[in-house]
Amino acid sequence: MKFLVKAFLVIFFGFVPSNFLKAVEINCSSPVHKNKPKCKGKSETKTTKEFDTWFPIGFNENRIAAAWVQFKSYEELNENSFRVRGKFTYPNNLQYIGNLDINCKNKDFYFRPKGVWGAGPDWAAIPQGSGIESVAYFFCKRTAAKKDWGYTDATAYLWDIPEPTGDPANLDGEWILQYDRDDGEAYYNTSVIKNDKTVIYGFFSRSKKGDRSAAQPYDTSKYQWINNSCTENLGSVFFKPEISVKGVWLPPVPGRPGGTNMKVRKKYCN
Repeated sequence: MKFLVKAFLVIFFGFVPSNFLKAVEINCSSPVHKNKPKCKGKSETKTTKEFDTWFPIGFNENRIAAAWVQFKSYEELNENSFRVRGKFTYPNNLQYIGNLDINCKNKDFYFRPKGVWGAGPDWAAIPQGSGIESVAYFFCKRTAAKKDWGYTDATAYLWDIPEPTGDPANLDGEWILQYDRDDGEAYYNTSVIKNDKTVIYGFFSRSKKGDRSAAQPYDTSKYQWINNSCTENLGSVFFKPEISVKGVWLPPVPGRPGGTNMKVRKKYCN
């Protein structure tokens, strides 16, 4: 299934509002500014808690990581919004760490670097296909706005189920080649788990790197669990960013004609 080959090769877009760089920046942690009126209540008085490792959510054209979040830093702000710690590389090649706030109802975000006071930025719409959108898909499932992100009652049988057991890379079945093109290849495993309305199967994908002269010229591969519907053309991917973070079944998406989901449905759902 081609969409799964590229599902998590998230490209880093220039999503941070440009007016941030034009704002007047004052580091309120600095001894020079911390006592100024504008910095009242903004000075850092405590050591920042380290939640976990930084997980990359975006890459530049050479596949070098340019954006990260700490998934275990999740904090609920209200029924529709949450906050995580983020780190982003700006066009001036400087990296900023701060709070990334996402409103799942409005589908917009706000990034405030640590210790920086300025006149902006405003809230900005979440760009489609961006790393910030991937973070929203992961956490908006916990909010009252989850239906706006594809977590509907009608498809709950695909995404509202327990975490799968084991690693799909260790399945005993045969790996069947389903997709093989210049941009990548994909396989599914014949050792499947049959349920009343779905079939859970292991999926392997490898996106091939075309430019071998790039900074990181290697291919990108991964194993995944797919919960495939037997009654409609939908499948849900299980996403676990790292071993210490609880994974989630993402919102179901349609499979392409003749793709892996359709092949698995035809073979195992009858």
